[in-house]
Amino acid sequence: MEKRWGDEWRPGLRVRMMDNQSPTREVRDGVIKDRSWGRDRGKPIWYFDVLFDGDTKVRVYTPSVMQSAVEAAREAGS
Repeated sequence: MEKRWGDEWRPGLRVRMMDNQSPTREVRDGVIKDRSWGRDRGKPIWYFDVLFDGDTKVRVYTPSVMQSAVEAAREAGS
């Protein structure tokens, strides 16, 4: 099976990231709800569905955004 960027991040993993779809652009905690695979410039990657705490709308993020979100959640102890 082909290795994809983000293989190690699975549904249920906590994240802390900026809500780039909010006018206040605040940092929020959330969870990866699902992931789907695709390609970015020919490279295999995962796309991640993130649900922020207290929200009902799932947002989709790329691995480049998720990398710092996963690290921030680990540092915060989420």
